[in-house]
Amino acid sequence: VGGPSPQPTMEMPYQSLGTAPSTNRRRNGVLAICAAATIALVAGAFYLGRSDEGLGMKFMTPAVKTPTMSVMSPSMSVMKPVNMMDTATSVNMRHKKGFKKLGRPADQRKALIRGLVTEVLRHGRITTTTTRAKAIRRYVDKMIGLAKRGDLHARRQAFGFIYDKQLVKNLFIEAPKRYADRPGGYTRVKKELLPRRGDNAELSYIELV
Repeated sequence: VGGPSPQPTMEMPYQSLGTAPSTNRRRNGVLAICAAATIALVAGAFYLGRSDEGLGMKFMTPAVKTPTMSVMSPSMSVMKPVNMMDTATSVNMRHKKGFKKLGRPADQRKALIRGLVTEVLRHGRITTTTTRAKAIRRYVDKMIGLAKRGDLHARRQAFGFIYDKQLVKNLFIEAPKRYADRPGGYTRVKKELLPRRGDNAELSYIELV
């Protein structure tokens, strides 16, 4: 019983798995936040950097917008952006591009005009409807202009339009002498007094000057 007294021992406080010190909890929270932010940045850079501009170039440089113009129409109360390239490539409307169809498709209309021009050059004067007379006047003047020019290309053009080949030869001989001093206006159109019997169409005669 008279032996040495036992030394007091210092016991460590009990720590469970869910009771970590406050310093460890803060450090672990900061590391988790940093890891999540790093993963998000890497994923965003990889997604945005898949283009030809390189990894992360779109993420680092701001996008450049094309210039736009706002137009306010009378019927609209909201400004509408209009692209500048659309106005530059607009197509003009076909004003003053119409011509007389003469009630026929393209092939029959061309054949009718060629026949009437041939008869005007052969006889010097024919009677037809006013619409047809005004429609063929430009072609008669063109054939006489080709005859006054007189070169090989003009002769081939006349052969391709006038049906009578001998008439073309006579035209290239006589037209330069007859219309040497006249620069244009080789035909005249005058209306007849009475309409055509049957359909009451307005008649006119076209003749060489």
